[in-house]
Amino acid sequence: MKINITVLLAIVVLASCSAPKYSYYFDHTNYYAGKKQSKPSKEVSPLAVDPQQLTASISDQPVEHSPVVVEPAAVPVATVEKTYLQMSKSERKELRHHLKTELKSYMASKKADSGQSIHATQGMDHDLKLAAIFGAVGLVALIISGDAFYIIGGIALLIGVVFFVKWLIRQ
Repeated sequence: MKINITVLLAIVVLASCSAPKYSYYFDHTNYYAGKKQSKPSKEVSPLAVDPQQLTASISDQPVEHSPVVVEPAAVPVATVEKTYLQMSKSERKELRHHLKTELKSYMASKKADSGQSIHATQGMDHDLKLAAIFGAVGLVALIISGDAFYIIGGIALLIGVVFFVKWLIRQ
């Protein structure tokens, strides 16, 4: 009977560790998480106050601030660009050559990066592997039953949980 309770408890603990991240905040539900947010209007309230201008004073005299001079932002200079049809033959040829070289360099970098990213996604993390191995050994030892196997299974499950928590912390 002890083995059934222990196995059931181990399954419950492992299942609770694999619950979604948002279940921790079960009382703070964001109903708008999957929906697109409408862009807020750029209108500024006339009642909005700059926190830098707030001043506390114990005197009866009103506090006067010097007016803040705001320089207008630099207006971007509009550049004149030609469309492909407006270009001369030599400009078109130069543009095609430039585009080909950029495309080749992009494809080369993409190909070099894809080998690393595929390798990274195919393998499991080292701590996750160890957690799975120790967890499986612990469960098998608990299922076999026997005084020595209970101890070995419990220790193996604890080590597996430690590696699993270590992996979760890095995620």
